[in-house]
Amino acid sequence: MRVKRFIGENIAETMGKVKKELGSEAVILQTRQYREGGFLGFFSKPKVEITAAIEDIPVAKKKTAESVPVANKKTAESAHVSVNSLPEKDVLLLQHEIRGMKEILKKINKQMDGLEEERNLWPGSLQAWADVLRERGLSEGLLNRILCQIQQTLAEEEWSDEQRVRLKLEEIISGICINTSVIQPGVDKPKIVALIGPTGVGKTTTIGKLAAGFKIIDKRKVALITVDTYRVAAVEQLKTFGELIGVSVEVAMTPSGLQDALNRHSDKELIFIDTAGRSPHHCLHMSELKAFLDKANPDFTILVMSATTQISDQLRVFKNFEPFTTHLLFTKLDETECSGSILNILDNTTLPTVYIANGQNVPDDIEVATPRRIASYILEKGNSYA
Repeated sequence: MRVKRFIGENIAETMGKVKKELGSEAVILQTRQYREGGFLGFFSKPKVEITAAIEDIPVAKKKTAESVPVANKKTAESAHVSVNSLPEKDVLLLQHEIRGMKEILKKINKQMDGLEEERNLWPGSLQAWADVLRERGLSEGLLNRILCQIQQTLAEEEWSDEQRVRLKLEEIISGICINTSVIQPGVDKPKIVALIGPTGVGKTTTIGKLAAGFKIIDKRKVALITVDTYRVAAVEQLKTFGELIGVSVEVAMTPSGLQDALNRHSDKELIFIDTAGRSPHHCLHMSELKAFLDKANPDFTILVMSATTQISDQLRVFKNFEPFTTHLLFTKLDETECSGSILNILDNTTLPTVYIANGQNVPDDIEVATPRRIASYILEKGNSYA
């Protein structure tokens, strides 16, 4: 039996290599997914590894044959097992297992062929864009809908015009991202802005950017309050921000303590509230968050989501935090080449997006969200088509 390892960018590509070299009779022994390359855990690329085998000599039909190729754990320990040393029932069992694995492989090959056909439904000039949008993180349904609009609004001879197609893509994506907004300081009373979301999305850093921008650049009266008493580091980080920009920082341990802190800063134009990162699946955490929000009654309750989060997790986070949310803010667009995943969220909500963050620098690496700017983030950083 000849055993070989194949590596590719995805299952379809790797299975194609298996079929090309070993043929459709090959037996899959092992598959695994891993990430390769990158720097300090960032920008690594997903890889698929498949270990497959093919018989060099057909399995003996009779007990008197010299040897039998094997594909199970027991016989893999010895590459040369005489059939004469095995009971006939074991030989028949091995043959049955190998036939079963071949049938499974044929089914996988058929499914992969169908998947490859489905992924290549577009004319050559548009298929390149389909590949780009898929790499950028768009769902298949959204990708298909956008390319259908391209076909309907551009003449066929224009599909190969890279610049014209890109402009049309920007227009379509901008239309999906049309609902945007900005934070406006209060006049007679402070505008209260609370940032919510799961752990690790950058809420505290984002609050620092917003507070610094309004305080230093716009010369507004700003206060900071944190109810994130779970992480000492978060409190210290916010206090450091406050000291650097000359803004008061309060720590509220309870909802009533939060109300007292808000009352002490009734002379401010903006009050930002930093909440603890919450697991959207933890009922107690969510009820605690609700208690703080009910007491603060924010004008803006901004759900902060990371563009680096897998789309399935993004959708779950959004669904669980949506009842509390009035606005959206996306972070870490500089850390991913799949920023198009945020479009899957925006396509399924009417909530406005206020800002997009693209780095750690305070207060520079944050921008007002506009449809065109979001579209450019989604389309850039790709290959020559983006």
